[in-house]
This record gives sequence, structure tokens and C-alpha cells, in this order.
Amino acid sequence: MDPAGRTVSVLGFGDRGREIVADWLAATPAGRVVWSLVAERADDATLAALAGQVRAARVGWRLMLSGPEVDVLAARAVATGLGLLDAEIRAAVTGVDRKRVHCAHCQVTTEAEVPVGAEVPCRGCARRLHVYAHVARRTGAYLGFMADAEEVA
Repeated sequence: MDPAGRTVSVLGFGDRGREIVADWLAATPAGRVVWSLVAERADDATLAALAGQVRAARVGWRLMLSGPEVDVLAARAVATGLGLLDAEIRAAVTGVDRKRVHCAHCQVTTEAEVPVGAEVPCRGCARRLHVYAHVARRTGAYLGFMADAEEVA
């Protein structure tokens, strides 16, 4: 919990995220939590609900996220895209197996269970993408670029 925050919204994903949310809620002083939600994934409905919270936020509001990296990054991208600052967000990542990989060639995002440095087929253009370690704040996804670009004539 950020002691500088006057109010807080809490969003968790999956079973482990639910456990962390419960711990955060138990440790947060009464009256500070203005919204809490646990969802299985960062789907469109969950991200829309989060966007509503960000739009309604006032000075002193903080966001706390917990769950798998793929969901936390997606939620964080929504929040920062609507103007939230890094200092206003706390996150607890419970797993890093799944990645969102943004194709630098066709701009489509592919989700896959793949480590950084591996390759994944793009669901948009079917190129073999190298999963680069860079995560874009705007998309909440890892950068993917054509793995065999040097070999293509």
C-alpha cells in the first residue's frame, strides 16, 4: 500500500492475484479502498471497468495490480494511456510465462506462452517473431520483430 495514497483501487487476476488482493484489502486502512475487482484475465470488460476508475480518479488516488505479467501489463497500459503516472501504480506479478508480443511489421499483438529471446509466429502476418526484452508502455506488450530478417533476400 502506498502510504501517500488517499484512496486506492485494487485489481487482481487469477487465483494468486485474488490472494494478493485479499492481503492488500486486509492491510489497507478503512475507507481508503474505493474499488476492488478480481478477474480471471485482463479481458475487454475488465479493462473497460478499470478505464472507468482511472477516468474518475482524483488527486491522491492509487492503483494496485496483481496477477500474471500478461494481465498486469495490459491493465497498466490502459492506466498509463489515460494519464496515470508510474508513481501512482503498484504491481505484484505472480507469473511471467505468458507474453503479449507486438509485431513491429503488421502491428498485431500475439499472446503466447514463450520466454524472452524465443520465437513466436505472428497471428497477423505469420512472420516468425523474435521476442525482444523491450516492453512498450503504450501497448503493454513485448516487441516482436522478424527473427530471420538477415536471411531474407
